[in-house]
Amino acid sequence: MNISDVTEKVKVLLWEATTILGLVLAVSVLVSTLFGPDVPFFGGILANVQGVIQVLGSEGLGLIIAIIIILNVWKQRS
Repeated sequence: MNISDVTEKVKVLLWEATTILGLVLAVSVLVSTLFGPDVPFFGGILANVQGVIQVLGSEGLGLIIAIIIILNVWKQRS
């Protein structure tokens, strides 16, 4: 087992973890939107996400992140 194998395994593991966390975030926002802020475990997610989006938007980072996401989606489809 050499260093490139370990690096590849770590890269795959991090990508899978990021994908799973993205799906959990999407489900959390959906549940919180549908059922309101009183839902256990999902109630405060909208306030937290809104705070992060406001911080990114005020610094102009939101646009950069959106462009990166759009380019990655475009690259995967072509």
